[in-house]
Amino acid sequence: MPSIVDATQWVGPLILFLLMVAVGLELSPADFRRIAKAPLAVIVGTLGQIVLLPLLTWGVVALLDVPPIFAAGAIIVAVSPGAGISNVLVATARANVALSVTLTAFASVLCVVTLPTIAALGMRHFLGESVDIEVPVVSLMIQLALTLLLPIGVGMWWHATRPEFIGRYRERLQRGALMAIVALMVLGGIFSDPGEFTFVDAGAGMLAALVWTVLAMAIGWGLAAAIGLPSPDRFTFLIEFSTRNIGVSAIVAMAGLGRLDLALFIGAYVAIAYPLAATVVLLRRRRPGALG
Repeated sequence: MPSIVDATQWVGPLILFLLMVAVGLELSPADFRRIAKAPLAVIVGTLGQIVLLPLLTWGVVALLDVPPIFAAGAIIVAVSPGAGISNVLVATARANVALSVTLTAFASVLCVVTLPTIAALGMRHFLGESVDIEVPVVSLMIQLALTLLLPIGVGMWWHATRPEFIGRYRERLQRGALMAIVALMVLGGIFSDPGEFTFVDAGAGMLAALVWTVLAMAIGWGLAAAIGLPSPDRFTFLIEFSTRNIGVSAIVAMAGLGRLDLALFIGAYVAIAYPLAATVVLLRRRRPGALG
């Protein structure tokens, strides 16, 4: 156990650094300037994720009576930024890739502040004394700045200066970093102390992940429809709201908070949310009018 915990303290952030470099490879200054051209979609999409997803988590946790450690993991997933893979899913579905990239970029930058603060508030108010987790807000902000903002900047610089090299190796870097994050998360689940957990608890976690993902999709789609966005943008919101960055979630849980058991819900979320997102993407691709 100690060796796995110690490994997450330095290997995890290093892997996340590489993963966020891969996110930066997809960005350019033009992506950040798009907010001037479509401010409503970007502002509503960003604030909607920051405000509504934690509230959704509280509702799901309360409704399904999720075990506290799974609930804590769910809060971390909810306050993490959108995943870089969401851009690929949106492109595959022929939705609004520019909007997807912009929302992912803004969420990744803002989460340096929003993730530690909202996670701390969420665990204190939603879970109370049911789970003993202290969120070191300031130190977590510093860690996220080093493992998110810095590598995104490195990736953008690399993209601008070595476009041919990046075009050749981008996918390998993305796949390698993602596989490493999943491996760390699996190890965290294997070596964590399950305590009093039962198969019923695990089933509750899987059910919570399913309900959360479906409702997050509905909230994203509904919010985009409420502000009058066209079909491709509504589908983009659906994907962005429901597809969270498991790299950030896993490293915050295991390295930032030192709790391997938080990987239990993150693993359940990955098993449910990513296949579900891929399914709706394929559905829209085959039937362009679907889910729009």
